[in-house]
Amino acid sequence: MNHPLSHQEAIERALDHAQLALAGNLLDAALDHVREALRRDPGHTQARLLEARIRLRRHEPRLALTALDQHTYYEPGAGPGPTESAPDPHAVRPDVDMLRATALAAAGRVDLATALAESLAERFPGDTGILRALAGMQIHDGRVREAAETLAQVLELDPSDRASARLRSDLLTHAQPDAALDALGPIDDTNRRRAARLCVSCHRLPEAQAHYTHLLGELQDAQETDADLCCEAAEVSEQLGENAQALDRLHAALEDHRQTDAARALTLRRIARLYLHTGRPQQSGRAYYGAVRLTPDDPLAWAGLVFCAQQADKPRLVSRADRVLRRLTTRARRRELLAELVPHAAAAPLAADTPTEAAALHSPLQRMLADAARVMKKTASKYPDRADVHYHRAVCDVARGETADAARWVNHALTLNPRYAQAQTLADRLTVAEPGPDPEFVSLDI
Repeated sequence: MNHPLSHQEAIERALDHAQLALAGNLLDAALDHVREALRRDPGHTQARLLEARIRLRRHEPRLALTALDQHTYYEPGAGPGPTESAPDPHAVRPDVDMLRATALAAAGRVDLATALAESLAERFPGDTGILRALAGMQIHDGRVREAAETLAQVLELDPSDRASARLRSDLLTHAQPDAALDALGPIDDTNRRRAARLCVSCHRLPEAQAHYTHLLGELQDAQETDADLCCEAAEVSEQLGENAQALDRLHAALEDHRQTDAARALTLRRIARLYLHTGRPQQSGRAYYGAVRLTPDDPLAWAGLVFCAQQADKPRLVSRADRVLRRLTTRARRRELLAELVPHAAAAPLAADTPTEAAALHSPLQRMLADAARVMKKTASKYPDRADVHYHRAVCDVARGETADAARWVNHALTLNPRYAQAQTLADRLTVAEPGPDPEFVSLDI
């Protein structure tokens, strides 16, 4: 025998159906059930809260706020009741305030939402849900420092929250890279690449090298390629002076056929520059030629081709490539591009005996060598822990005839990385060589 439902039972049944419909994302049906409950009791607390949640899911934040405003929510026994004249605002339920803050944020009133969330965080400092919501609002409002502090509170309460750790690390990356690295916590496969990048930002290159080696090993084991990862790792190897390893990593990047032509051209330019580092202008010229074929309007690649052809004593190729370079850029910029390549040439000649010999030897770059030296000095001041910068500064000084200074810089590069093969070769050469031209260029056939 079926008994009719009581008034309260009918309301509870409607709300039960509404909860199930909301769980299944049947928002229209959920709202219909809530309306049925409110028709029976317009002031029903749970019905109003459920309506607000449904309205938020329907992207109707203003209607959610209206639903919340139609009733005042108090914890039983926590303060004066809703019928009294001066209710205690601290008696309002925290879940209701959090729902109101969420609705305010969705309605575009992030300032009010953040203020309400901050108040809740002060009242309930151990609630990680409130703190996470507050951090999100602070980030949206551009308050990065406050958001990082809020996430630090989250991590104190829940050290296993890796998402909050990564996000806090991101917030600290630009202003405090060392703190960002520490904020990551234990390094594993979920954050190792992020850790490697932060190590680079902190100039902790050996640590970055170890992380990238681990990542590339896993990539090799999986028989996969990732050009971006290979290029990042190659940059660290180059900075450490591990040019052979950097070349291997860049050639591996070329095996990733997902690279665009522009990305492949950039990789080839980097390969060409590394070949210059290792004293192989022929291979460098071939790589620059590959780059200009992919990006014919790239003055950087054409400047590299001109430079390699000059070193290989290929006047016809110099003339052809230089005509294109002059068409693509201004005369002053052309000189700058060529001068920037001088410190990368491992075969930079030692000082000539006379100014005339020196001018002939370095033509047409002699006028830019002083500028190149100034650029390298600034770079060395900015990156004092990069072995490659000091090595290239030494190469530049060798080209200018400043062999004493060059010896100092190359020895400093070897102090930073004793395994830097090109730096050791240049150091030995500066120790035993007499001043005079001794370039040995191989043929460049392109």
